[in-house]
Amino acid sequence: MPIVPKPLQPRFGAQDSPSVPIWHRDIKSLFRPRYTAKTPFRELSVFCRKLSFLLGAGIPIKSALSIVSEQSPGRVLAKILPGLTGRVAQGESFSNAAKASRGFPEFFCGFVSIGETTARLPQVMEQLADFYETQAETRDELTAALVYPVAVTIMMLGVIVLAVTFVLPGYSRIFDTSGVELPAMTRGLLRVSEFMAARFIVIMIGFFTIFLGVLFFAQSDKGRRIFDGLYLRFSITRLGVNFRLTQSLHLLLLAGLPVSQALPFTETVMDNVKVQADLARISAQLKMGKPFWETMTKVGYIDPLLTGLSRVGEEAGRLPQTIEKCQAYYAQAYRRAIKRLNKLVEPIITLILGLGLGVIMLAIILPTFELAMVM
Repeated sequence: MPIVPKPLQPRFGAQDSPSVPIWHRDIKSLFRPRYTAKTPFRELSVFCRKLSFLLGAGIPIKSALSIVSEQSPGRVLAKILPGLTGRVAQGESFSNAAKASRGFPEFFCGFVSIGETTARLPQVMEQLADFYETQAETRDELTAALVYPVAVTIMMLGVIVLAVTFVLPGYSRIFDTSGVELPAMTRGLLRVSEFMAARFIVIMIGFFTIFLGVLFFAQSDKGRRIFDGLYLRFSITRLGVNFRLTQSLHLLLLAGLPVSQALPFTETVMDNVKVQADLARISAQLKMGKPFWETMTKVGYIDPLLTGLSRVGEEAGRLPQTIEKCQAYYAQAYRRAIKRLNKLVEPIITLILGLGLGVIMLAIILPTFELAMVM
C-alpha cells in the first residue's frame, strides 16, 4: 500500500531558517552552497547499488549498512554512514535515519519509505541506483561540455589583458622618441591601457562590488525566482526540466504511487524554484480532481509532446508506460542537446576572442610598419 508523502516545505532557502531581507543577511551565507549539501549523485548510485545487492541476497538492512560503511563508500557517505547505521541498529527505520542524517535528498528518503512500506526495498534501491547514475552521467556530460569553452575564454582573456597592459605601453615609449604618429586604433587601445593602469584598484573594487551585489541578490528569494525564470528561457534548460520530471515521475509511478502523490516527491528533485512552485500548483489542481495532462497545459516550459502523450496514457489507464516512453525520449534529446551546445559554443567563443586578439595584434603590428616606412 503506497504511502502519502508529508507536505514538503518550500525550498527557496534553508528549511531551518526564515527568509531574511537581502541587505540584512550574514555575509558568510554568500559562501554557502545554494542548496543544502547532499551526497553526490555518483556516490548515491554506488551506495544504492551495493545495498540492493546485499538486501536482495537476504541480508538484513542493519548488517547491509554495516558492510557498505566498511567498503570506502565515498567522501561524504563515510561521514554519514556511521551515524545512520547506529540509528538503524537502535530500531529506527532506514528512511527516517537517512532523513535525520541530513545528507540524503528528500526524494531519496521518500522513495526509500515507499520501499519499506511495500516490502520492496531491494527493488527500490536498484531503481534509485539507476536513477542517480543517470543523473550523474548527464551532469558530467554538461560539465565536460563547459570545461573547454571556459578554459579557452580564461586563456584568451589573459593574453588580451597582458597585451594591452604590458606590450602596448612599450610600443608607446618607442614611438614617443621616434616622432612617428601612432595609428588611431593603437592610440585608442593605449588610452584604454592607461585608464586601466591608473585606476586598477578602483576598477577591481568596482567589479568586486558588482559581483558581491549580484551574488547577494541571487541568494535572495526574489533573486532566485528571477534567475530561475531566466534559465527557463533557454531550450536546453527546458529540455532538462522535462527530462528530470519524466525520470522521477516514472520511478514513482513504477513504485505504485498515483500521480497526485508522486508530484510532491518530484518537486524535491527540481533545483529551479519556479518549477517547484508550478509543480506545487499542479499538485493542488490534481487534488481538486483535474486530469494530470490538463494541469500541465498552462505551464509554458512543459513540452507539448509530454502533455499530449500524458493525455493518451491517462485516458487509456497506462500513464506509467507513457511516462517511461517520454523519459527515454527526453534522455536522448537532452544528451544530444548538450553535445550540440558544446559544438556550438566552442567556435563562437573562439571567433569572438580571436577577433579581439586580432584587433590588438593589428594595433601592435601597424605602428611597426609606420616606423619601418619612416626609417
